[in-house]
Amino acid sequence: MNATIEDMIYIHADEVPDKLAVSAMNGDLTYLQLGEMMRKAAAFMQNTGICKGDRVLLSAAPIKEYFAFYFGLHLIGGICVPVAVNAKQDLIDHIIESTGAKYFFTSGDNVYKNIELIPYKKLNDKQKIKDYVKEAVFLDDVADIIYTTGTTGLAKGVVLTHRILEAGAHNIINAVDMQDDDVVLAPLPLNHSNALGTMRAYMYKGTTLVVHDGFTNIKNMEDRMRRYYCTAFSGAPAALSILDRVTRGHMEKILGNLRYVEIGTAPMNVEARKMVMQKLPNVRLLINYGATEAHRAVYMDLNSHPDKIKSIGRPVKNMKVKIIDDNNLEIQSSKENIGRLVICGATCMKEYWNEAELSKEVLVAGGLATSDLAYIDEDGFIFLVGRANDVINIGGKKVSPFEIEDALLTNEKVEECACIAGEDKNGILGNVPVMYLALKQGMEAGADELKLFLLSKLETYKVPVDFIIVDELPRNYVGKLDRKKLKAMWEDR
Repeated sequence: MNATIEDMIYIHADEVPDKLAVSAMNGDLTYLQLGEMMRKAAAFMQNTGICKGDRVLLSAAPIKEYFAFYFGLHLIGGICVPVAVNAKQDLIDHIIESTGAKYFFTSGDNVYKNIELIPYKKLNDKQKIKDYVKEAVFLDDVADIIYTTGTTGLAKGVVLTHRILEAGAHNIINAVDMQDDDVVLAPLPLNHSNALGTMRAYMYKGTTLVVHDGFTNIKNMEDRMRRYYCTAFSGAPAALSILDRVTRGHMEKILGNLRYVEIGTAPMNVEARKMVMQKLPNVRLLINYGATEAHRAVYMDLNSHPDKIKSIGRPVKNMKVKIIDDNNLEIQSSKENIGRLVICGATCMKEYWNEAELSKEVLVAGGLATSDLAYIDEDGFIFLVGRANDVINIGGKKVSPFEIEDALLTNEKVEECACIAGEDKNGILGNVPVMYLALKQGMEAGADELKLFLLSKLETYKVPVDFIIVDELPRNYVGKLDRKKLKAMWEDR
């Protein structure tokens, strides 16, 4: 079906007007109320001077007004640029300069140069606003620019059209087998690709989205799940770890009766997968993989394929993957013959905003070349071995940090760990593995003990030369491990 997300919202507003569309942190919206609020936001923005093609920054607060402005801006052909509520000043300044945006709708009170700040609450003023003038919006028009930091350099703007957003919604609906009565709780920041994809898919299908402000207030999260009779959960691996810790190892009390749990935004190690499978045996466990540049491309159904527990899964219906070499040529990959993973299909980005050369570098081989090194097995399952910048070159031998981390996580004393490349102090091997780790509460372990443990599981050259114990590993705002910060910590050390 060739329809924008907004088209589908209005269809649902006609067919099921009283059905709950969104439960935000400041109230609920039925489909009829969401449609009306979108129209009001669209009219408000046109009255402000916003036209088709204008880039507009939206602070991704989990409130009703954010949804109204996000979808309302699409109605008038505007381009949404969602930013984190707590985004740093220099990032906002860069996005403003990069996009040429003139307006920033926000619930905060920060001050920025060269842009007009408009509080979300102005939408609720009792001033009379004429209805918006309908614009001709086509599927190949740009809908969103999502900024992603990647591994190096300034944040890049990922350009997504309405057609790409629709394709992403279909990917999710099909992969999770979404039902008309599904209600999902999503404790994810609404400027992030994973949360936005979930939001759009649920609105496209006509089901119910319950948002939550982060994943640290577990009691409030549990209350919302019970109040709205949630049937699904979509979050980061860190959310599940915190949930299990807070419930003292009994996450099944909160998640055990759900139809499915979808995990995304960050890699999930093998031990964490085993733990979730053991504690939620009757829940369908899905891991999604993709990038801001090609979202929701691959899914792994852990229940159906426990023998492939290390895999990220197989491509969804309208997506394909391939492995390429350093010359961007497709190869027949294997565990011994790895290469860069390329995602091909309908959710691949149009380009990076104002970055023609960078776009050419990644849009190769008929798709989007990721930074992930991988291989595909005989059954079509994809296995990641690390990111190109994270793979450790030990005297010419390329070692995946994931392999070392998975081995250490089998130690009952270790809560979490991350392996990075450190410079060989002897100047012989070039790089050597260095391990950062956090121990479980009440546990103690020294470097010699941990080395002996890994020597029983790995070749000698893969055993880290140093073990640094920390209270917790650094993570970004979506709970993804921050390897750049770890490398900076190592260099400072």
